[in-house]
Amino acid sequence: MRARHVPRIILLTHLLALKKRLYPSRGFTLVELLVVITIILVLAGVITPVGRGMMARSRTINCSTNLRQIGTATMLYAAENNMTLPQTSHERGGKSWTLTLHAILQPYSDETLTFKCSEDEDRHRDRTYVLNDFLTKEPSGADHLNFSILAKINRPESTFMFAEAAVSQTGDHFHFAPYYGGKIPPGAFEKQVATAAHGEKANYLFTDGHVETLTRKETQSRLAEKNSRFVDPSGGIP
Repeated sequence: MRARHVPRIILLTHLLALKKRLYPSRGFTLVELLVVITIILVLAGVITPVGRGMMARSRTINCSTNLRQIGTATMLYAAENNMTLPQTSHERGGKSWTLTLHAILQPYSDETLTFKCSEDEDRHRDRTYVLNDFLTKEPSGADHLNFSILAKINRPESTFMFAEAAVSQTGDHFHFAPYYGGKIPPGAFEKQVATAAHGEKANYLFTDGHVETLTRKETQSRLAEKNSRFVDPSGGIP
């Protein structure tokens, strides 16, 4: 009868003490620790490549954003200059498109125009992107190939305007005309343009203002097309 009047707190204390005696606590065994460590290592092995992939993807997107900014500045310049595209340091006057676009962008935006891709580790150059030689007034001395005016480019969505420079390229443009015409060997192309700047991909700004991320194989396929306009707006047709 007295047990009924024992405070519940005392009963609970006795029960906990009994449980502790019957089921004594113990630490982790060596096997259990090894299992936990193995699980952590497996998860790290899965998560690390995913994280690296996400960072690489982020840098590729950042690069394409840079090119879109360059494209916007180029179109603003063209609109104020009779639809003529910016030129290179080889043209008369020696004013590079980088200086031209910096100047034309200032009245329209406070953002800094970025000419260097975050993936570009070359410390000896201040720009990653190069202008398509075919879009200059006198490409490599070929006076007849003047596509510096947008109206002369029949399919601007097919011809790229800016690309990422290869490691060996330090100028503000590349040279293809008139050495190859409309048929440019992939090997010669890759000496001046980085076709795998982001893993096996690279970004291109086309003359109509859109940006495409192409794999190395896709770039080579575009170069190999009959009457390709990927580089030469004329498609190699005189």
